[in-house]
Amino acid sequence: MYEFEPVSPTYAISDTVVEHRLRGRGHTHADLPGGYQLTLRTRELHGPLRAALAAPSPTGPARICTARFSAYVPTPAASRVLDAVTRYAPALPDAGDVRPPLGAVARLLTTGAPFQRPGDPGLFVQFGHAEAWQEGRRLGVTLGRPGSGLSLVLDGPWDAPSTARLTAAVLRELADARQLAGEAAALLRPGPWQVVSDRWHPDAALVLPADRRLDPEDPLGRRISRALRQVQLQLRAVQPDWDFQELISADGSAVALRITPRDRAVPRMVRKVVSTSAAGPGELGDTRTTFAPADLPAPPDFTPAPPPGEAPSLDLHVAPKDRHYSWGVELGLGDWAYVLDRSGVFYGPGWYPFHEHVTRRERDPTAPLNTLDVPTGRTVPARVRLSPDVQDYAWGNEYVQLTPVDHRVEARLNLYAGREHAYTLVREVTLEIDLRAKRVLLPVRIPPALRHQAQVKGRRILDLLLAARRERRRGAREPRAVLGPWDRSSRPSTDT
Repeated sequence: MYEFEPVSPTYAISDTVVEHRLRGRGHTHADLPGGYQLTLRTRELHGPLRAALAAPSPTGPARICTARFSAYVPTPAASRVLDAVTRYAPALPDAGDVRPPLGAVARLLTTGAPFQRPGDPGLFVQFGHAEAWQEGRRLGVTLGRPGSGLSLVLDGPWDAPSTARLTAAVLRELADARQLAGEAAALLRPGPWQVVSDRWHPDAALVLPADRRLDPEDPLGRRISRALRQVQLQLRAVQPDWDFQELISADGSAVALRITPRDRAVPRMVRKVVSTSAAGPGELGDTRTTFAPADLPAPPDFTPAPPPGEAPSLDLHVAPKDRHYSWGVELGLGDWAYVLDRSGVFYGPGWYPFHEHVTRRERDPTAPLNTLDVPTGRTVPARVRLSPDVQDYAWGNEYVQLTPVDHRVEARLNLYAGREHAYTLVREVTLEIDLRAKRVLLPVRIPPALRHQAQVKGRRILDLLLAARRERRRGAREPRAVLGPWDRSSRPSTDT
């Protein structure tokens, strides 16, 4: 009779771990199919489990993982985690990849929300009540339910793709993320649907069309939307304890159905616009519509700190998250420039060109009950507002406020960050404009997706200030060349 001889170590890993636990052994060593080797150690009966896994290589067995499982981790879960290591971890990674950049790992993650915790090194990944932490060659996962005690720590020489895949596999395994999707698939009648576990939370599942290609006869997806409504009614009748959320596209049609248990605190999803490509010169980049939890943490930013000579000297500000701007627009980075909004400023001495009079309050001799602002003869640098030279009073979210410091100017502006429902999303930041060095310095923590937009707009602010300084050197007393076409007088400014 034919004897089944597996070439994968999956079954052997499970048998070895189960036998080690059932027999209460302190030490177990097993040679697995495919040339893998597994060593297990336990100091006390039913206590924490330590494992070392080696893979075949031309130079002999190479250790690809050491693991420490708490006593509360189920034996099947420990076996599946070790099996995931054999599938995802390379036997001999390049020496330069054994400590993958955290930014590269965050970009490759397919499960959970990556974020940074102030004061703590490494990358954190939130997946419902489970949280992962990755730093150097170590990956730790903890289940956050009080008293659960489920945790594990993996160490190994992994590259960025392996680390991202292992993080997703371990998070889903400990949080039992596939349970709800399996229950929904078992209740669903046969049809053109697929049920998958949610990327952001283990207590959620998604019902998606099996074929995601666009129907040329129904470009807006109305048929899929109506069919999803029937699926919702069918599942609601069987499971009244489930909550359902239709994910509505920008065309007004449902593209997916999200299922969550009613007794679990699962954040709802909101529609967002995100960038899909790196922005090139003069553009904001391609965008797409996606869905994310309403309480999604700010994405991590592992941009290296600039050299000391290029770091901003001002305390620059970056808003922690995007905010809604009711009447905002997407202006783009086309062929436009900043202009000075008309105000009572004039040219004065110093690096910063715009000045205003210093006044004092005096009683009006013609009306004793009133007071007047009387110039003292001194001037000070003035705060001014800039706007794009596209249309007068049209771009409220594109206004820029300049605050002079010395040879440095602080520019406060809103960067376009996408759209959410009917609102424009903006991120408020401040830039440092150095007139002496003729350069623009960005905040260290500015989101990478907004860096190019901030650089382009900062350079245009600098161009306006340099143009004003040139006009001042030609003898002009008041700004004219830097005003918008709607503010320029037909008469030239008075020259000295």
